[in-house]
Amino acid sequence: MYREFSIPSPIIFGCGAISILGEKVKEKGCKKVLIICEKAVEDAGIIAKATKSLDMAGVAYAIYNGVIADPPDKIVDEAGEMAKREDADCLVGLGGGSSLDTAKAAAILMTNPGPVSQYICALPMYVDTKAPLILIPTTAGTGSECTSVAIISRPDQNAKWSVFVNSSLAIVDPELTVTVPKSVTAMTGMDALAHAVEGMTNTQGNRHCDLFAIAAIEKIFKNLATCCDEPTNIEARSEMALAANWAGLAFNNPIVHVGHAIADALSINFHTPHGHNCALALPEAIAIVAPVIPDRIVMIAKAIGLSLTGNETGSQLGTMVSDAVRKLMRNIGIPSLHELGHTRETVISLKTDVVSSFLSTLCPVTIDEPTAEKLLAAVYDNYL
Repeated sequence: MYREFSIPSPIIFGCGAISILGEKVKEKGCKKVLIICEKAVEDAGIIAKATKSLDMAGVAYAIYNGVIADPPDKIVDEAGEMAKREDADCLVGLGGGSSLDTAKAAAILMTNPGPVSQYICALPMYVDTKAPLILIPTTAGTGSECTSVAIISRPDQNAKWSVFVNSSLAIVDPELTVTVPKSVTAMTGMDALAHAVEGMTNTQGNRHCDLFAIAAIEKIFKNLATCCDEPTNIEARSEMALAANWAGLAFNNPIVHVGHAIADALSINFHTPHGHNCALALPEAIAIVAPVIPDRIVMIAKAIGLSLTGNETGSQLGTMVSDAVRKLMRNIGIPSLHELGHTRETVISLKTDVVSSFLSTLCPVTIDEPTAEKLLAAVYDNYL
């Protein structure tokens, strides 16, 4: 059996790294950039840092700031149409995962006919995009800047589906995460943890990816709470930015599994933040796979600092690690579905969405409807 490990594009990491954007755009021979972002990122003054760099390099730009959480296909179409209207020859995704995913998907429309929905399918496809695409995260969460996948909502299908594209460069500047609110810091950090854990516990496990996953898990457990409590702690912010990036590398090839299938079902039906949903699903995803891949769970347990005797069963390991994850969630203020007003019955009703997700097929345990129902019940019951 063989596995492939790949990095979609070069990565520039460090405080102040956004200042190099204009230079890198110019190196690619581009004349005009379309910056794709959320309005909140523009309001926080982060876009101004990007445009200052572009101005210094003499590169023209336009800004599309209409990105929303769990971006639907129509948002991607709007961004793609604006890129053509502005004669942009380079896209810059700047913001949280939603902005980066929108930019990725909009890159398809630079050289392919729309609408983008024809490329966003239940079984993900790869589109050989040509336009230069630079991705700059402002949260330490999705790792989308170093993965090939874009996650886009299809409201017509009541689903979140994926597409794989090319990217040109990732710029990770920890200073851009300092203004992120505590709740967003917490949720995006848990998203990164889910990427690392699910990336090394699915059927496509990759030993190269394991290195990044374990290192990311260790950094997240050491630094996420500090980032939540001390938002201007640049050392902790840098460690979390690095952890999120490494977690992205950890799941780029093997992808994720049933935890994200659950998270997507919650997102599309409850419209709760993706990172929040990943957090809620992660302990149960760990618990269900632990008996069949205990060696993987041992690695995770050691990375988060648990003391092991070496005699634990897979189920016991799953319980220990899941409990540690829930403890972290409580420490950083992740609310339960019950606290948000959702009922147990409504949560369990999402079982069909979980089973139909492509991601569930990557779980080392078969996810049928009875199993999905038990998982969803546990998501609700075990974190109240």
